[in-house]
Amino acid sequence: MDISQRAVLSVFLGMIAASGAARLYDKAGQPFWHAFIPGLNLVALMRIVGRPETHALWVLVPGINLYFLAKWMVELAQSFGKHHWIDHVLVVAFNAFYVLNLGLDY
Repeated sequence: MDISQRAVLSVFLGMIAASGAARLYDKAGQPFWHAFIPGLNLVALMRIVGRPETHALWVLVPGINLYFLAKWMVELAQSFGKHHWIDHVLVVAFNAFYVLNLGLDY
């Protein structure tokens, strides 16, 4: 796979992730455009999962940010009624597609 194919794949996956997050934020009562602005998307995520907005600053700490991102994704799935362990594994492993699934789910 050469560099142009990787770039196209990255843009495609980014569009899937952004559209899924926009739909999910709209479903959760947040403005959909918050999904497209870096930093503001994390603040909106903190509002959805019920955490203080200042917790979004944990993303700035190297190493620890991976733990907190995984934890917030699990809490996001729990916010939409997904409490089974397989849902937690799927939301961490296939984040963009799972968030899209949550946004399109009833």
